Amino acid sequence: MEFLNSKKYPSVFIVILNWNGYEDTKECLNSLVDIDYTNYKIVIVDNGSDNNDVDKIKENFPSVKIIWNPENLGFSGGNNLGIRYCLKSRADYVLLLNNDTVVEPDFLDLLFSKMVLDNQIGIAAPQINYYSKPSEVWSAGGKINKIRTSGFATTNSRISNSECYVDFVSGCCMLIKKEVIQKVGEFDEKYFLYVEDTDYCFRVLKAGYKIFVVPESKIYHKVSNSTSKKLSTIPLYYTTRNRLYLARKHFKGIFYISFIYILSAMIGKSLIWLFVGNVKNIKTVIKSFKDFCIGEMGKKRENKEGILS
Repeated sequence: MEFLNSKKYPSVFIVILNWNGYEDTKECLNSLVDIDYTNYKIVIVDNGSDNNDVDKIKENFPSVKIIWNPENLGFSGGNNLGIRYCLKSRADYVLLLNNDTVVEPDFLDLLFSKMVLDNQIGIAAPQINYYSKPSEVWSAGGKINKIRTSGFATTNSRISNSECYVDFVSGCCMLIKKEVIQKVGEFDEKYFLYVEDTDYCFRVLKAGYKIFVVPESKIYHKVSNSTSKKLSTIPLYYTTRNRLYLARKHFKGIFYISFIYILSAMIGKSLIWLFVGNVKNIKTVIKSFKDFCIGEMGKKRENKEGILS
């Protein structure tokens, strides 16, 4: 952008989580090398990878700051570590970015140019398209449905291609002002994985900030590369349990309506799974409801049957 030069660019720290995903992380980092924005630093938070990902990143990307965790802290815990480092390092903005993405060279300039024009914007996000189908939209922000207790993104079939304020953007890519983090706080680590971005967006709106989507800013996402392909019950368990938690935390007045809605939806799905012999999914849903009811939040481990325990 012409009104920005290298001396005026506020510092943006880009936080990327890696968990046994070096090839994706490498492609993401290579795409960041070509961005137009100049004053940025990349922080890789390795979430307990059990291979030599950290060594490869150090060897091939020596300028990148690496924070290594001995165990997987999930999306919320891993990003919180990165955020703390960024604030201690006097970052003006923090950009959360999934490692299974690639970016357009101007994506960050376009996001930042909108934020500096509107002080009420606390989070700005790009249009996120499918990596495998670059012309199709995976997420362009969306609405938070209190009864269904989740953020529902605008996808290719509903995209307007216009800049807009939204209730929710995916944690896949968020540019967040420092003052927002200082006021709102970090991600809620009780979620561990999934729905924590909806929670955070709701808290940002509640604090009086706005969330803005810039369709001209584009990145491309390899959807679900890091979790569902490897452990298929993970998304089902965490999204079910965490939607219940979100409802109780933020929507107390209609919590039981939300509970009944989610329970009914899961019973319907379970009947289909029973018909096709997918008992694992049924057990996973039962486990998610049980854990929520007894207050078992955070990370769960997979047992021999492939069910989180």
